[in-house]
Amino acid sequence: MSGGPYLCEYCGYGSHSKERCTHCGRDISGLVDQPLKFKLPRSGKLIIRPYDRANAEHTWKDLAKEWDRLERETNLSLLPSQMEKIPPKGDVLELYGKDVDASHLLEALPGRLTIEFQELPREQIPHRPRREPLRPPTVPKNKR
Repeated sequence: MSGGPYLCEYCGYGSHSKERCTHCGRDISGLVDQPLKFKLPRSGKLIIRPYDRANAEHTWKDLAKEWDRLERETNLSLLPSQMEKIPPKGDVLELYGKDVDASHLLEALPGRLTIEFQELPREQIPHRPRREPLRPPTVPKNKR
């Protein structure tokens, strides 16, 4: 977060201005009434299950649409590659992230999902392997 005292709910950064976010430029005058409070970052696993397994396919489709909307409007703090997990192969969707607020999903899909958050130490959260930089092509000695 930047050092601003007002939270922008769109990008998740602190803004120095109460009217317009100094990070993303959106109008936040209607959103912000109180200064930003200190919050401990929590990293962990988000476990999502549908209530009705018979209607699970429809629930996963609606979840993917809602997730896409939230990803554009807010800061979800998840790796974008995790969207490939929707729909999951089984009945449980496990996503890893930091400071995940799932209340938006529960409001958008009321009574259709159960959501749990399990806090994990950083060492237990899977990370993408770092890519090795590409080697320049080898030039034959006679062409140098």
